[in-house]
Parts: sequence; structure tokens; C-alpha cells
Amino acid sequence: MSHFSMNHEMIPALNRRQMLKYSVTGLSALAVTGNLGSLGNNCTTQPVTISAAETKHVYKIGAWTGNFDWAQKLSLDAVQISFSLRPSGNGDLRNPEVRKRLKAKSEETGVAITSLAMGEFNGNPFWEIDDAVEQVSSCIDAMKDLGVKQVLISYFGKGHINTDEKYDITIKRYRELAPKAEDAGVALAIEAPLNAEAHLRIIEGVNSPAIKVYYDPGNMIHLFRDTDKICDDIRKLRGQIVEAHCKDRTVLGKGPIDYAKILQTYREIGFFGTQVIEGSIDRELGYDESIRQGVAYMRSI
Repeated sequence: MSHFSMNHEMIPALNRRQMLKYSVTGLSALAVTGNLGSLGNNCTTQPVTISAAETKHVYKIGAWTGNFDWAQKLSLDAVQISFSLRPSGNGDLRNPEVRKRLKAKSEETGVAITSLAMGEFNGNPFWEIDDAVEQVSSCIDAMKDLGVKQVLISYFGKGHINTDEKYDITIKRYRELAPKAEDAGVALAIEAPLNAEAHLRIIEGVNSPAIKVYYDPGNMIHLFRDTDKICDDIRKLRGQIVEAHCKDRTVLGKGPIDYAKILQTYREIGFFGTQVIEGSIDRELGYDESIRQGVAYMRSI
């Protein structure tokens, strides 16, 4: 998410903190349309060669939507579902009956729920609003019931972290949430227009395996203007990324971001989490066809 959103072997004697390291960081190794300005199309279309040892590491492709039937029609593996900032009526994931229906629909269609997303923090900053900890805590409860391992917490627009005070408040609030997230075995994943060093400032400040990164190259292109520099940033976040958006200013594979290089870098650092398509639309093709081509491209690399 960036400036817009879409609704779219048993290990003995591990404590919960250690288990989370295995489930969030380790298991991700087993298992993107903002305005990009006038950047040109420098994307390669050659697929990356994967070694025999890596063939079992196939990326699942998802989209940010609550429509399981649409996701199934477009052969998506998973969906990312929005979690409202505050109780919001009949579709609120705080409601056990809503979660029950979602789990049934996921089973019916074979489309997994890969993550939740709290995108409303863009306009209602996590570091500012009084009930931020309370609302993320309620999301953790829903995640535990749904069996979802990560929630995207966004920091764009008004929610951007750009002062020492905002960093300090963000770290303090994550420290409050970390024990519950660890106990539930889930990750609170930061999606922000911040480089690796800034992400690590928060992660190391909290000092909990429950605080991770939701990476989006479509956001990072605004910072780095170059795919190779994005890849360098990704390498600095080894072990910290739990899920990623794949986003470009047009259909994936036809824009300025070279996702073949991006995925190869993810493989290098051992990250094999779900790639959730966000935006990446060609208006002439239409929404569905743009997503269909994006899915095919991502699976080809």
C-alpha cells in the first residue's frame, strides 16, 4: 500500500518468542500503482533461472481484495483483507460470525487469507491516535482466529514517520503490543516509505520478533529510482520481511521495476512469502486483464 488503498520437525523446548522466530521469519523461507512519474520502462522480461534446490520455493501470488470468487477466477492463490481501523458494521472482522464466513469461503474457493491490512493508519497515524494500540490488539485477536500470520500497518501520507518523536511513540506502542503478538505467533508488519536503516531503527528499538517489514518495491522506487538500489535495500532487511506487495505504474513486467531482479534478491535472502498484487493496472486492458497478466508474469519469474 502507498498513497492509495484497495478493497479489494518439531523443535524441542522452544518458548513463544523463539517459536515466532521460526514461524514468521523461518517459515516465510519455506513457504505494487502509485505515480511513478516519468520513469522509463527498463524492466527485463527474461525469467530468472532457479536452481534445483530452489524449485520447491514457489511464490504464492495474491491480491488485496475481499472477493474470494474474483480471486479464484483469476487463479490467485491468496487474498489480503482490510481490517477496519474501528468497528464498521456487518463486515467487521472483529465479529466472530464474519470471520467464520471468511474461513468457509476460503475453504470453498481454495483461496487462502495471506494477511490482513490496516491501511487507514495513513490518515489516522498509528503514532498519533489515542486508540491505536487498542485497535491493533483487536486485529491480533482476529488474526489468531483466522490463522493469519501478518498484518500490514501503513505509514504513508499523514501517517509518515519523519521525526524523532514519531519514531519514539511508534516504538513505545509496538512495545505494548509485542507480547500479545508474540503470544499469538503473529507479525505486525511495517509498510512505510522508509529505507532499511529506518525500518531497523524501529525493529531494533522494539526488540521483538513480532515487529517485521511489509516490503513494497512500488513504494521504494520513489526513494531509490532504480531497481538495483531497491535490491540493495532488500538485502539489508534479511530475516525481517514477512510479505510483500508487487506493484508498478502499469501491468507488472511492463513498468520501470524489474521484478525478476526483485524476486532473485528475495531468494538470495531466503524470503519466499506471498507476493500481493496492488494496483498495477493498464486502463486500456482493464482491471481483470491487467491482474491476469500480472499474475502470469510473476509466476514466470
